[in-house]
Amino acid sequence: MIKKYFVLVSTLVLSACAATPPAPLALMPTAVLTSQPWAHNKTLNLTCVDQAPNSYIAVIDNGSTENVEVVQPQQPLSLTLRHVLAQQLTGQGFSINNNATSTMAVTVEKALVTIKQGLVEYNMRSELQLQLTVNTPNGQFIKHYSGNSSREDALTASNKDIAISMNKLINSVLTEVANDSELNKYLTENI
Repeated sequence: MIKKYFVLVSTLVLSACAATPPAPLALMPTAVLTSQPWAHNKTLNLTCVDQAPNSYIAVIDNGSTENVEVVQPQQPLSLTLRHVLAQQLTGQGFSINNNATSTMAVTVEKALVTIKQGLVEYNMRSELQLQLTVNTPNGQFIKHYSGNSSREDALTASNKDIAISMNKLINSVLTEVANDSELNKYLTENI
């Protein structure tokens, strides 16, 4: 009798959780700041656009087509990336100005956390793909940056788990951009 009662209560609790849509996800990546600015106040116009095939940041698959949930970001990822990249570039010594003749355009090609939720554990895979294009009076520089990560843990993935995973991935890709000697050489010689 107690077992039946426990199963009934568990089922009601789980169905109530499934019926509540996930709250929007707050992403807060951290800019990579250099110890010494090297760009000497060169001006750069920075734009970010999101061309990922999905408008959501995460999808949670609970094992059936009726229980697939999507998680939206609190603000568009393109705005989040533009903000953190502007901080990063300002830290390198650039002046971000919409009227600059040289532009850096970042295109989000993919940004998605996929969670396969089981009864007692979850498997999370995070993917991020960006294209960075720098246009200057002297030419153009195009490069792709990407990263992925996976994590397996007990119980249920929370919004906090999802945000931590995507923030770490964004931070990793931003570190790659900040330390890219090919990009930094192009910026130094052409802006």
